[in-house]
Amino acid sequence: MHIVNIRITLIFSVRVAVRNFKSHPDTSLNYKESPDITNSYMEQIIKLSGYMINTKVEGEGPPLLLLHSYWGNLLLFDNLAKGFAQTRKVIRIDLPGHGKSSTPLPDYRFDTFAGILNELLIHLNISGKTTILGHSMGGYAALSYAARYPEKIESLILMHSPVRNADFQSIKLRNREAGLLLKGKKELLLQVTIPSNFAPEANPKTPESIAILNQTANQVTIEGAIRSIEAMNHRRNYLKTLQNAKYPILIIIGKFDKVYLADDQLEDARQIPHADILLLDHSGHLGFMEEEELVQTRLRMFVHHLIKD
Repeated sequence: MHIVNIRITLIFSVRVAVRNFKSHPDTSLNYKESPDITNSYMEQIIKLSGYMINTKVEGEGPPLLLLHSYWGNLLLFDNLAKGFAQTRKVIRIDLPGHGKSSTPLPDYRFDTFAGILNELLIHLNISGKTTILGHSMGGYAALSYAARYPEKIESLILMHSPVRNADFQSIKLRNREAGLLLKGKKELLLQVTIPSNFAPEANPKTPESIAILNQTANQVTIEGAIRSIEAMNHRRNYLKTLQNAKYPILIIIGKFDKVYLADDQLEDARQIPHADILLLDHSGHLGFMEEEELVQTRLRMFVHHLIKD
């Protein structure tokens, strides 16, 4: 995979529709009961092997695990969770070093974190198969889990998330980014890179979305960001895993993605015989916000097909 050589490349996930950021509870453990399952939720910090993982569970039905990207947290999937909680048990987490979760361990890798995800699902009494949706870095965690526990996957959804290992140029850019973080340049880093994740065409939602992305990114610790970079640099090549997979796969790609080139993602996706591919003609790296309605409709169709089958 080749990454466009912009000054600094970051991966961001966004909420599909912007809600008031301050509405998120400040407490680490909140629970409400309501006959309306879209309004009921349980949020808690769960202690697992070496990690404290902030987790939110909503709705009832077959499980759906949502994994955000670098610089994000579980808030970014608020609208997706609200819609799917009508028919699914939606599970969201803050990945290590993000949101309210603890800092990653020094040897943090997605392969080993797959075991933590499995431990989390067991803790939540999820015994059957799970559909996992991962955006960008969240996709790497999803791929690692799918490779290690294929028998536990109902389906896999990858949004703007390449399936191969990081190439030389990607690692070089990430290491440069880590160096800037260590020099105290996080604010400058965000100012430069957040806008580059959008498609070049004008979008009235962009200014508001940039504000949300800044708020989410500011919750990420420097140590958490650097250890996430190390994990991304050491991710594996999962192309053969997906080619041999027995579960349905949906791959969503932005035509104007500057983080991971659309042509490279498409080339790999087309080598997965049973994968469905959605190419977003008006999106960069944040397609589930830039073309929100289209993405949500396609996701509902994909998941509904699983229920019918």
